[in-house]
Amino acid sequence: MDKTLFFEEVLINQKNAEIIQTLNALFAYLNEQIPFIFNPILLKGKTETGKSHLVKNLCKFYPRSITSIKSGDLLFLSQQEIKEKFTLLKEIKVLILDDIQSLARDKTIAEQVTYYIENLITKHIIIIITQNTDENSLDLPKSLESKISMGLCFTMQEPDLDIRVRYIQQQTEKENIHLTKEQCLNIARRSSGFRNIQTIINHLKLYVLKTNKIPDTNEIERIVAKQGQNFVINPDAIISIVAQEYGYTIKDLKGKKRFPRIVEARHLAIYLCREILGETYMEIGKIFGGKDHSTIAHSIKKIEDLRVTNKIMNNLVTEVTNQCKKHILYVK
Repeated sequence: MDKTLFFEEVLINQKNAEIIQTLNALFAYLNEQIPFIFNPILLKGKTETGKSHLVKNLCKFYPRSITSIKSGDLLFLSQQEIKEKFTLLKEIKVLILDDIQSLARDKTIAEQVTYYIENLITKHIIIIITQNTDENSLDLPKSLESKISMGLCFTMQEPDLDIRVRYIQQQTEKENIHLTKEQCLNIARRSSGFRNIQTIINHLKLYVLKTNKIPDTNEIERIVAKQGQNFVINPDAIISIVAQEYGYTIKDLKGKKRFPRIVEARHLAIYLCREILGETYMEIGKIFGGKDHSTIAHSIKKIEDLRVTNKIMNNLVTEVTNQCKKHILYVK
């Protein structure tokens, strides 16, 4: 299998670089039988970070080598049925155990699953997926947590704006719903993650089936407002909060004045547009009067460096970030 096709399908943030590196090693193992030394793998992440999307595509690209078990389904099975679930075919090389936090609801089944994992882990790669992002405990049997801790642990990062736009483009093209880039961008800016986006796309698909036409911008806006989890905050709101903190106006921060304090405020506003909203360098450049990619990258790097070397700046970034996040409302 061409792993490039996989990454085009899955769309993982570069913020998840270690996960990408591990997946590359897994592909080498599955394709070329190169030893894979990381076992088990624990992948944590909040809802909508793309865990299910990743699992679905791993199984799609390697249907004979990878199998997936939904932990929640095990709670409704008999001991014999659970045993059958963990009796893997000879060609299966990777077992994915999804939503393992579900097992915390039934300690007996959790112990049974622990037994099967301990027997399978010597012959199969085990990938464990959980929504529990607690660094200390998964609330599972200690023997299972101990086994999990012997492998690699990653926390899946939320998809940034560019990833959300590409996902919308990818999924709408599959459904033959031809949206403009601006329409995709508007949906992405007001969507929290993959699952939320998929809900919106399903309603766009329903609209097309009902009307036999592609929704216009106003209709897309209505669907997003009704179905999406809408981010009320936007780049101008962030710039306004930063400007107020420094005693300037939005116009000052978007302008070309080069006084040191204005430049610092501008750097911070650019940094927060990237960190909070996930705006691309290109979009941020447009917002700040047509600045190029390298200028935006420099501003972000400047704040990142100052957070490490300057405690006052680090505290200011935290304070302003919290102010911005208070303005984020989710409207069902």
